[in-house]
Amino acid sequence: GDTVYAFDLALRVTKPRTWPGLGPCQAALRWLERYYCLRGTRFQRFDPLTGQVPPGYPRDLRDYFIPCPGRGHGQGNASWGDAGDRCSEMPFQALVSDDTGRIYAFRGGLSFRLDSRQDGHHAWPLGQTWPGLEGEVDAAFAWDGRTYLIQGSQVSIFLSEQGHRRVLGYPRALQEELGVPSADAAFTCPGSANLYLITGDRVRLVDLTQTPRHAGEPVPLPHDHVDGAMCTDDGVFLFHGPSYHQYPSVAQLLGAQQPAPPQSIATHFFHCHQ
Repeated sequence: GDTVYAFDLALRVTKPRTWPGLGPCQAALRWLERYYCLRGTRFQRFDPLTGQVPPGYPRDLRDYFIPCPGRGHGQGNASWGDAGDRCSEMPFQALVSDDTGRIYAFRGGLSFRLDSRQDGHHAWPLGQTWPGLEGEVDAAFAWDGRTYLIQGSQVSIFLSEQGHRRVLGYPRALQEELGVPSADAAFTCPGSANLYLITGDRVRLVDLTQTPRHAGEPVPLPHDHVDGAMCTDDGVFLFHGPSYHQYPSVAQLLGAQQPAPPQSIATHFFHCHQ
């Protein structure tokens, strides 16, 4: 019916919840941080904690989950133009790899999921993955189970578990949170509390364990400007236009006299054939 049973793994007890707005589900599905209730040929998307359903539902399964002749929502929206085309050479404004290895790219009010090819590498409006967020993301980084999305002089923090949920009290001023007024790009490396904030051709270090946080002295980079930055177990990636530059470590980035050779974002991250 409309009752949901949540099993608490810590207490080993079952807790019933009633979600009347969702209605009976014949099946339920989680896919790429999105949660769906299926009934007949219709489906609804819902919040995994409250059961709330966003506007625009229910929808028809045959237009989304099942490849039926003459039906389908297509890959993206024509009104998005190059921003929604994964293989276009339009610059990305930010990229981030979170603590679970999920990789997201941002441009033009859209976000892409890059680590799972099941997603089709197609665009989603920002608010569908990051509830309540609108506009464009200028920089992004992840630390301690949270993803930080910087927009102009403000930052929003989202919890990574159970979908992305914005922390109460955000957005807040970036100056108060990190000690800088703005940033072109940002990155943290796996297992490290060191945040690197890039503005122009300079990078500043912030120790995220400090309270209050403040940025260190600017250090020169071998780049005049970058659109975005990301660090994974494979090294540091700086993004500029349609290209990225890869460095094995932060130390090698900071010690470089010239930019690393440019490589294609579309080819490497989106598997486009050019």
